[in-house]
Amino acid sequence: MSTTAIENVPRIGFWSKTRALAQKDLRVEWRARETLPPMLVFVLAVSFLLAFTLPASTRIERTVQLPVGAVAFADVLAGFFWITVLFAGLIGFARTFEIERKEAALDSMLLVPLDRTGLFLAKAIVNLIFIVAMQIVLIPLFAILFGIGFGGGIWALLLVVLLADIGFVAAGTLFASLAAQTLSRELMLPILALPVLVPVFIAASELTSDLIVGATIVEAAQRGWFGILIAYDVIVGIAAALSFEFAIE
Repeated sequence: MSTTAIENVPRIGFWSKTRALAQKDLRVEWRARETLPPMLVFVLAVSFLLAFTLPASTRIERTVQLPVGAVAFADVLAGFFWITVLFAGLIGFARTFEIERKEAALDSMLLVPLDRTGLFLAKAIVNLIFIVAMQIVLIPLFAILFGIGFGGGIWALLLVVLLADIGFVAAGTLFASLAAQTLSRELMLPILALPVLVPVFIAASELTSDLIVGATIVEAAQRGWFGILIAYDVIVGIAAALSFEFAIE
């Protein structure tokens, strides 16, 4: 092939390659349906179990007696909501590199002429889509089962959910790449990820509790939890993208 012909070959950019890898994973999931359905089944099972377990007559503003003492019912709901998101997300993250691992295609994928950051972004985008799809079911379900009326605060809640999801997905995708190298990846992933995920879920739970009881986004932001979420997303997102190359190798 002549030099002129080589020069005329169209170059595929970073984002085009990243999008192609993400679309590949979404096509595989659409055909196999091995990641999102288990997440949704877990979410439905936990939600209905909580609906039958928690006192049905409890008002959002009141407190409930737990072994640790009196706790606001809104705090309980927010905690259970994010715990459900946490473990449903870990179910999905455990399968992030399952296809490549099962088909022994991880080495071939690493030969793709793409910066490792692009591979990380592709996997993270797919995981984020799964998390958002799961929450589209979970949020209305919680609102119906527990009589939560967000009103105008729904947009503030969606902002909290988005910020929490970004940090959750960044850390989860990184640790999924580490756990994929082990035989007991389903066990190793929570062990590796949970200590790092504590700050983002504490912040998300506190903000969600405030919004459930009717606080405005300004009132919720005054406690500083929004700043923690944003700082977590920036720090963990950058650190995960930069260290992914070493983790996957």
